[in-house]
Amino acid sequence: MRLSMVKQHIRTYFLRSMVALAALVAFGTQSQLLAVILDPPILQCASVDVNNDVTLTWEPPNDPGADFLQYEVYRADNIAGPFVLLVTIPVLAQTTYLDSPTNAGNGPVFYYMTTVSTAPPPNTSIPSDTVSTLFLEVFQSAPLGNANLAWNASALATGAATTFSIWMEYPIGTWEMLDEVPSTTFAYQHEISICEDSITFRVDIGHGQGCISSSNLDGDVFADLTPPTAPDMSVVTVDTLTGQATMVWEPSPEGDTDGYIILVVTPGGGILIDTVYGQFNNTYTWLASTANLAPESFTVAAFDTCQTGTPPSPNTSATKPPHTTMFLSNSYERCTSRVSLSWTPYVGWPVAMQHVLVSTDGGPWALLASLSGTMTTYVHQGEPFRTYCYAVQAFDSTGVWNSLSNRSCRTTVYPSRPAFNYLRNVTVTGPTRITVVDSVDMSGLASAYILERSADGGPFEVIATAPWDAGPVIVFDDENVDPSRTGYRYRVVVNDSCGTQAVVSNLGGNIVLRARPELQGRNLLDWNGYAAWAGSTVLQVIQRSVEDDTLDILTVLPDTPWTFTDDVQDLTGTTGRFCYRVEAVEGGNPSGINAVSVSNVACAVQEDLVYIPSAFTPDGFNPIFKPVMAYVDVSEYELSIINRWGQVVWVSNDPDVGWDGEIEGIDAQIGIYGYYCTFKNGAGRRFEKRGTVTLIAASQ
Repeated sequence: MRLSMVKQHIRTYFLRSMVALAALVAFGTQSQLLAVILDPPILQCASVDVNNDVTLTWEPPNDPGADFLQYEVYRADNIAGPFVLLVTIPVLAQTTYLDSPTNAGNGPVFYYMTTVSTAPPPNTSIPSDTVSTLFLEVFQSAPLGNANLAWNASALATGAATTFSIWMEYPIGTWEMLDEVPSTTFAYQHEISICEDSITFRVDIGHGQGCISSSNLDGDVFADLTPPTAPDMSVVTVDTLTGQATMVWEPSPEGDTDGYIILVVTPGGGILIDTVYGQFNNTYTWLASTANLAPESFTVAAFDTCQTGTPPSPNTSATKPPHTTMFLSNSYERCTSRVSLSWTPYVGWPVAMQHVLVSTDGGPWALLASLSGTMTTYVHQGEPFRTYCYAVQAFDSTGVWNSLSNRSCRTTVYPSRPAFNYLRNVTVTGPTRITVVDSVDMSGLASAYILERSADGGPFEVIATAPWDAGPVIVFDDENVDPSRTGYRYRVVVNDSCGTQAVVSNLGGNIVLRARPELQGRNLLDWNGYAAWAGSTVLQVIQRSVEDDTLDILTVLPDTPWTFTDDVQDLTGTTGRFCYRVEAVEGGNPSGINAVSVSNVACAVQEDLVYIPSAFTPDGFNPIFKPVMAYVDVSEYELSIINRWGQVVWVSNDPDVGWDGEIEGIDAQIGIYGYYCTFKNGAGRRFEKRGTVTLIAASQ
């Protein structure tokens, strides 16, 4: 009970006590001792009905001596009075009273009660608590769209509940409790969700004994001009199979929410893409989405069932900040099989954690990595010739929502590698040059063709490199070699386009030919066979030159043996210099590339044979003095005859012309003469022979 009410009751009680005291003085002490004063009733509720009549509810006092006479009900339109006696009620057990008519529709009405006993006066109890009706006023809000309720804040009954309940009648005859507010609150605002109609309100407060105090009814014609609450987007995510974006949002809480407008947000602004109906229809998949090609941003607006404006349109909420999908892409380093992933960040809520997911060769999704919420790149070390599909999953801090990116796939095809390399031929093309011919696989990608050489079985070393586009046939010339003394082995190493060794060719080696002179006018040849063709050596051609003339075919051999003896006894008239070359001829090559490998030129010089007579008889059996020579080079031949006084008396540069014993057409004297003979052997070595010859007889 309010302090002002307490003061009023005290004042009223004081005045009545003075009246009682005067009565005691008049009737004496004995009468005072016999008076019985009962407690007042406990006034609990004052409830206003639809006619603005007021029903009072109270609890009767105890009357053990049956001294009850009547209740007195007092009423005032102001808490300060004046209170007037409204009615007396002679029934102790009565607990309610209907006051009609009243002014409860225009303001609060205040009541208190007393109990009168049958004893002589003073026999009236003290007043009960003053209790007022609840007076409700309802106003239109400014701007329109809400109902503002206010009610009086005084004279609540002792034992009243701690909350007010707010009730609304719509449609007529149907009451709905809207809310409950503390009993210290005396105002309430209700957002109108009814398009346009008359709405009535009341306020109730209960009592611990079960009665309810209801306010008067008040209302107006209200119109819903307030849009629903703007929906909060929960998540947008991408279907990894279709690439379509799906969004989920929190439904607007207003019961008249009719549906939602879906907007895609572009640099030029929001574009309406669809409308969905139903307050709790809060998911949507955009079938025209291309979230697998680029990130997409979405937001949602809610609208209600009421049409307002000109032309009429639903009350539509604002939109909240958009949410944006993650867009995942990848790049591939073909030589390392590394897949680099990058993605745009999720926009809408802070990302607490991210998962990188992978599907290998169409298999199930598996966790590849867990990353912080700020990462937007990741490198996956893959394997060649696999198909990887990736997706990124972002999680919010609550763990309730997660968003998937689009699926981004990559087939890790290693660059096409050369499948073969065929060293077609190794052949000697000069005294210090070997030529290597190589066939390459043009269907594969190469970065280099590397020629390696091994000398006499030693380690291989790089001697030449050809670029990736040098094929389909590469010719290497290996200069500054010694093919007559050294057996070389060659191979070609092919690096693929990533610089990794892809294939090594077959081996190829030069034919090393040796020629040695033997006695009895024979030259012995030996050589190594060619190695190694895809076919085989079908024949060997032996070529020979005499005195450094042209090389002509001497003989043809099968693939073996690798030796040959050349009988040159019939060629004593030559210088004795014989040079040879072997040609190995391939046959049966699977690709039809039959090659010829030529050896070095090897020369054999037969030992020169020179016999000079010690005497001759011009008229006899041996009339001419000259050397007898075999395998001698006579290109610089000279034979001189010297007399006893050291004079050269005869000279010849023709080995077929000897001295006939004449000196300038005159027979020389019998005697001893000196000679000087010079010549070269087949190897070009110069020889000088000096001696004497005896002229035994001379022509007369």
